Amino acid sequence: MKHILFVLLAFVSTSLYCQKETTFFQKDDRVCFVGNSITNQGDFHHNILLYHITRFPNAPLLFFNCGISGNRTEQVLTRMEDDIMVNKPNKAVIMIGMNDVSRSLYSAKPTTNADTLKLREDAISLYKTNLEKIVSIFLERKIKVILQKPSIYDQTAVLPTSNGLGVNDALKRCADFMGELAAKYSLQTVDYWTIMTNLNQQIQEKDPSATLTSKDRVHPGPTGHFVMAYQFLKTEKAPRYVSKMLVEKDVKSSNKSSLNVEFQSVKWQKEKVEFDVTESALPFPIADTQTEAIGLVPFVDELNVELLQVKGLKEGNYSLLIDNIKVGDFSNSEFQKGINLATNTKTPQYQQALKVRSVLADLWTFESKLRGLKFIEYNYNYRTAPNKSNVDSLKSYLTQKFEAQYKGNSYFKLQLNSYFENKPSEKDYTTQLDLLRTKAYKVAQPVAHRFKLVRN
Repeated sequence: MKHILFVLLAFVSTSLYCQKETTFFQKDDRVCFVGNSITNQGDFHHNILLYHITRFPNAPLLFFNCGISGNRTEQVLTRMEDDIMVNKPNKAVIMIGMNDVSRSLYSAKPTTNADTLKLREDAISLYKTNLEKIVSIFLERKIKVILQKPSIYDQTAVLPTSNGLGVNDALKRCADFMGELAAKYSLQTVDYWTIMTNLNQQIQEKDPSATLTSKDRVHPGPTGHFVMAYQFLKTEKAPRYVSKMLVEKDVKSSNKSSLNVEFQSVKWQKEKVEFDVTESALPFPIADTQTEAIGLVPFVDELNVELLQVKGLKEGNYSLLIDNIKVGDFSNSEFQKGINLATNTKTPQYQQALKVRSVLADLWTFESKLRGLKFIEYNYNYRTAPNKSNVDSLKSYLTQKFEAQYKGNSYFKLQLNSYFENKPSEKDYTTQLDLLRTKAYKVAQPVAHRFKLVRN
């Protein structure tokens, strides 16, 4: 038994330290994300929520999608009470401007037409007036405001879609005005416009048709949304570490250097090391659609490190098993330096994080259905419909109005059909949404795991 050393690591506050908040959000916050179709689509704030649940499973937040496709600032003002304030937020995260700049006033060729230039200026002026009204309404009600400088319009990519030269420059003016409001009212601001413009230029140097948006030049693709989430998390000073596990024979050194973990025991043997540990967070599970973004921004290194360091191992290669699942083979020097387990898809922790994302995927499905209902109900044709209580009459009326106004546009036709399909289930969808919000945090709760390092 002389080769066996048993070490019981006592709980100390330093080893279990877990950041409970960021500079933006604290436990029990109710957060409305306010905007247009980019917010409605929601991938950027979906990723932000997934990060917060996996990183802070015991500090629950409620995110409310308050985006509606096509919205401008004046339309946000019309729905402040019954679509936004109804959620009783204490935080409001705002991104608006893509529609306010009136993209139809821009084309592939520059213009010197005085009337067009005036209309562009009028659009920006109205945007500024309305945005300040929106901010003021929130602040008057003691609701903290976080401004998001708009995502880009891609006016540089070689795409088949018609180009509106100058739209992204107009969005820069919107972004600059947000900076002015932030200074005036002491607001926190996330700058999407700058990072996306710079990265877009970078990727287009290699491929002129590459873009962070979709082919429509307007809506961010999966890569663009992930870049936005990264920028948001960095701005709110989200922590780098999921956990930091330092295993040494010296108990004091292990406790002092570990982070977000509780060790129950460590057992050193001649050819094997075993320990039980509970981490207070989960790694962020990266989707296949996000791999391009991972190559553009240092998300893993700066926001997703689950570090395992084992010092004092004999020279050689070791198999790492977690809960008797082999997750990889590593050398003693790799363990000495530290291994980032956050990107290892075989670990039980990563698999648990995938389950959290699966719950949220169901949540976002119901959320999308409910936002689709709001898209129709805030449409002018719906709000002026003569008989909303008679479903058949309402359907006939809206079908005629939509056909006349949108000329058979497939998007509007799909939204209208979805409305009448989903409206009868609205209460059930709302109930499911609440249940899934609770379930996501339940699934994310910390679990103890047994680690084994076996010398090959």
